[in-house]
Order: sequence, then C-alpha cells, then structure tokens
Amino acid sequence: MTIPVPSPLGSGAVEEAVAIWRTLVALGVRHVAISPGSRSAPLVYALEDPEIAGRLAAHVRIDERAAAFTALGISRRDPGSPGVVVTTSGTATAHLHAAVLEAHHSRTPLIVLTADRPIELRDVGANQATHQVGIYGDAVRFATDLPAPSRDGATEVELRTAVSTLARAFAAATGPHPGPVHVNLCLRDPLVPGAGTVDGPASTGSEPEPEPESESVPGPEHGDRLVVTRRIPPREPTPVALPPDPRAVVVAGDGAGPAARAFAETHRLPLLAEPSSGSRGGPSMVTGYPQLLAQVMADPAHPLRPSQAIVYGHPTLSRPVVGALLGAADVETIIVDPTSSWTDASRTASLVVPALALALGDADDRADTAARLEDWRREGALLVEASEPTWQQRAALAVWEATGEEDTLVLGSSSLVRDLEQLAPAARGTVLAGRGLAGIDGMASTAGGYALAAEHAPTGRVRLLVGDVTALHDLTGLIVGPLERRPALDVIVVDDSGGRIFSGLEHRRAHPELLERFFTTPHGADIAAAARALGVDAVRYEGPQALDALVRGLERPTDGLRMIVVGP
Repeated sequence: MTIPVPSPLGSGAVEEAVAIWRTLVALGVRHVAISPGSRSAPLVYALEDPEIAGRLAAHVRIDERAAAFTALGISRRDPGSPGVVVTTSGTATAHLHAAVLEAHHSRTPLIVLTADRPIELRDVGANQATHQVGIYGDAVRFATDLPAPSRDGATEVELRTAVSTLARAFAAATGPHPGPVHVNLCLRDPLVPGAGTVDGPASTGSEPEPEPESESVPGPEHGDRLVVTRRIPPREPTPVALPPDPRAVVVAGDGAGPAARAFAETHRLPLLAEPSSGSRGGPSMVTGYPQLLAQVMADPAHPLRPSQAIVYGHPTLSRPVVGALLGAADVETIIVDPTSSWTDASRTASLVVPALALALGDADDRADTAARLEDWRREGALLVEASEPTWQQRAALAVWEATGEEDTLVLGSSSLVRDLEQLAPAARGTVLAGRGLAGIDGMASTAGGYALAAEHAPTGRVRLLVGDVTALHDLTGLIVGPLERRPALDVIVVDDSGGRIFSGLEHRRAHPELLERFFTTPHGADIAAAARALGVDAVRYEGPQALDALVRGLERPTDGLRMIVVGP
C-alpha cells in the first residue's frame, strides 16, 4: 500500500513523525497512549495531520508506566491493531520496562516509540540524554535506532527509511511470535512545525487501496507517495496427529484459547483450565483441580494419577500443576505451541508441536476413558462443595458470576485469581489476566486501555478484579485528565488490608511479626477515599451485608469509571 508524502512543514522531525503515524494508521493502529515531554513533541504535532486526525485516538497519561500499560490493554483487546506508547527521552523510557516485559512474556503486541536526542548529543553531557538503544534487552522482538532526519525538512530517503522501519516493527510485533517492539526515534531541533501547527489540506487520491496478496518491495520512485510494506501473515501451523494416552490430562494455561478445550472434549480428557485460559467450560472441565491434583500427585498409586500432560498456553498459577504434575518424572509432557518460546519450566517436555489434530485416536476406543473423566470431574466437584469459601472468595465469585457473555473480566495476580481457579465454574465472558510475568504492575491502566479500545465495538462491561495491594500499586493509573476520554470500567477491589497470598505460600511459617510487616504489608489506606480524590466515583461496602451490596452494585448500570471496594 502507499501513503501520501508529508507536506513541507519546516521541521524534519515533524515531517518524519507525520510519515510514522500515517504508516501505523495504514497498517491498522487505532490507539496511542502518550505521556508529556518535549523531545517527543513532533509526534504530538503530527497528530493534527488531516490524514491522521479522526483515525488515531490519543490517550494522554501523566505517568509513563500507566501509559505503557494502557497501550498494553489496548493490544489485549485487538492484537491485530496493537497499542502504541510514546515517551520523551531520559528516565521516561525506563518507566516502560515493566509493560515491555509483560508484553514479552504474554506475547502481546506493543509498539514502543521513544524520542531521543540526535547522535551528536550523546555522551557529551547533554540534558536528558542517556543510552536508550537496547534498553529493553532481549524482551523485544525488534529494536532499532532511527537516525534523526535533516533539520528543516526530511529527505525522501529519510522518510522512506522511517516508513519501512515502522512497517518492519509492526510486522515483528504482530507476527507469528507477537510481542513488544522498540523504535528509538532520534529527533533534531526544531521540534515544532514552522507554522506552529500541522494544518495542511488533506492529500488527494487517498482512497484505500486493496491489500496486496504478497509482500511489496518499496522502490525509490513513487512520486508523492511512500510505500508501506505489509507483511502477509504466515499460514496456520499444520496440526500433528497424536492420539493421547488414555491417562492424559489437558493443561490450559493463560491464553490457551479454545483449542485446548476442543482437544480435551474430542478425546474425552480432563481439562485443567486456568481462569484466563479462554478454555474454561464444557464437559471436560474439572473444577477444584488444584486441590485435587495436589492429592493425586502426592500418591504415586492414586487411581487418577496421569501418565501424560498435554499443555496449551502459559500455565503459571498452581504449584500442583507447574511443579507436581509437569515436573513429575513419570508424567510425559507434550507442549502445543507454534512459537519457539514454549513454556517448559521443569525442562521435562518430550515433544513440542505447533498444533494437535482434532482427530479420534485409539484412546477414544477404550472404555475407561469416559469413566476416568467423570471420576476427575466428580472428585473435583466434591472438593468444591466441601469447601467453606472465605468472604474474599465469595466476593471474587460474585464478580465472576456477574460477568456475562458480552463482558470482559480482567484479573490481577495473587490470591483472587487462584481462588477462582479452584472454585469458579465455567467462564461465560472473556477473562484476561497479567500472567506474562504475573506481576501486579499497571493492572488498572491495562484494564483501562482494554476498555478504551473496546468502545469502538462495545461488547458489554469491562471489569477489573484486584486485591488492595494491586489496587494501590497502580492507583495513579486511574488519573484521567479532564480533556481525555474516560474508560467505561468497573474496578472491584477486595480489601483485606495486605497481601493475602503470602499467607498461603511458604512464608506463612515465618513468625507473625515478620510475616505481617514484610510480606502481608498492611497499609491502613482508605482506597475508596484515595480514588475519589483522583476523580473516580468510588464506594466502599463492608460488614455483613457487603457481598449483597456488591451484587447490587454490579447490577447497577453505568457507562463511566467507577470503583467498588469490598471489605470485611
């Protein structure tokens, strides 16, 4: 495809920025999160270009980390139209690292544009200049240092270089191994257009051209237009026919998708599906499997002990799964992953395949397969029925039950997602979680970005369920300026004044004073009041009627940003 060449603007930096935005918009980018800064100003002025205005939504965030996670949330909504984050130079670039790492490990596209000084201002003590090239290490799929264009006007070669580079970055971000990419933009003064604004008339002949059937090759002679090379997506991986062992189980980790569920159901195998797997439901799903699996793997002679585990996605939640099952010497592990970064923490996988065929194998002819699946489902259900949920677990289940087929539930890390893994029934809506690195960073910003991107194709309510420590960690991510579009988002905080997860780990053996001060870390903060101070509609429910109030609150229609805090 081709895009118009930017009109002369009296600033090579702004002209290049216009070409960059036109390229990304042509490739399908629709949202950018921007933090304020001077060196990145050309990218802001370029948003006024008539070819861009109305096609690219900008979201301003004061905190660069919040901006990065907002862009990450946008990408989670539509990976084919990844979010872009823009920062100025210096320490601003370091604040993006947490989101870059999460995007890397969760295989989520993210386009990072960092403004930088031109090369002549490096290593000479210039203000706000540091080594930004390679700052994200091997966490990015593509990284490059784009040279600064000429001062008063970008040359044709400079513009073609920028366009080609951004097309390559987009292809790397959305390719067969999706993830973050980093384009470091060297920008030379002047950083503003000569007229103070980009207000030229829209170029003629800008009707969209048909998508090419193969890769185009940019050439030097295209008149007043620039070629955008668009990578053709690879073909789907060829499924491998592999009849499973009749004593196999299917593990569906984060992002596994419907393939795990389909395979388990086709072969009548127990499905151990994490809440954010996209596989949770159907006649093969086993509820209560973390507790059941802990019992099964503790007994080498247990009648339900698996001999094979077929793994989809990125399993991280349960130690009975990740350690006891996938680390067992007598369990064969088969991983289904089309990329080269498959998950095998115990390094015990005997086979890695890009996909498994949904074909009946010998195992389906054995009479004990269906009976064995029912044994798994019955034993898991009995454990769930025998449990006495805590108030935190009941709150999490209330939010889960309120999530309809058109809704999206974003889960923070720590205890609540594990509660749902053990107790929750089949998922009805879309369930997401930050399981790439399982951190608590930027969860409010991620969910806010997802909600902003979902506004173009509304599919129900977006909700974020987090604990109090996670909520406090990204409280400033709820700051949305008066000139910005506010996400339609519910933030539900289960406030038990500390990190409950540590009481369930090995740290519970620490003496009470050490456990409380250094692990559960009680904070004493009124989270609802803090949120209201940031401009968020926030309420707190506590006491015997708190859960009933939560259910009523979730049923109350709203189209804005609100927080519900639930306490004991």
